[in-house]
Amino acid sequence: MEKEEQNLSNEESLKLITAMINKAKGNIQDSYIFFLVWGWLVVFACLLHYGLLKFTTMEHPEIAWFILIIGVFLSGYFGYKIGKSSSVKTYSDSIHGHIWIAFGVGYFILIIFMKEINYNLNPLIMLLAGGSTYLSGITIKFRPLIYGGIVLWVAAIIAFLVPGDIQLLTSAGGILLGYLIPGYILKYKNGKHV
Repeated sequence: MEKEEQNLSNEESLKLITAMINKAKGNIQDSYIFFLVWGWLVVFACLLHYGLLKFTTMEHPEIAWFILIIGVFLSGYFGYKIGKSSSVKTYSDSIHGHIWIAFGVGYFILIIFMKEINYNLNPLIMLLAGGSTYLSGITIKFRPLIYGGIVLWVAAIIAFLVPGDIQLLTSAGGILLGYLIPGYILKYKNGKHV
């Protein structure tokens, strides 16, 4: 009888440990929402900027990028929501968060000094996004994000070699392939089908 109770306790312990591990994995895998939000906003901003540049006489077509302000608010909302529902915070969660903080700091430094680089931001942002996406994939052991980071690096190389208007299309393609597709794969892997 005592042996059966010990086996039952071991089974319960194993179930508890498995549930905790799955919950911790879910914290980072819920980050798919950030890839989707930022991916779609950036693709839309790239295409809108390109369209305004090519098909209108608007003096400042770069105004299209102000749409990214929506991403700041949505990221705050989803970050709060995910953080509130998460009962387990792992070291991987912390590393993952710091990777994207480093991206944000680099991004804002580029924005501040964009005049000094003749407003040629797209290749540099692709480099930052590629590194952060690659490291996110390494952190959560998710190959599509690793490959997505590599795709973004390739897009950055191409963007350095083409004129500014084509950089917008290169960036949109890089984000679509390197950010959105891995984001959707992560979403479906996490069981979020809606």
